[in-house]
Amino acid sequence: MTISPWVKTICTIAVLTVALSGCGRKGGLERPGATMTNPPAQGTETTPPVEDRRFILDGLLE
Repeated sequence: MTISPWVKTICTIAVLTVALSGCGRKGGLERPGATMTNPPAQGTETTPPVEDRRFILDGLLE
């Protein structure tokens, strides 16, 4: 019994899709250049923004 080359190709594409879909940042999606639309109410404490770490492929997206 042999496996068709099409089945191997489809399985390879499926595995690569699942593996590569896990890449990215955690959290909600943000629009490029998005600004905060609702400023925090006065008297509430806000946490300082976290610095973004650079990723190898960031240069391709800029």
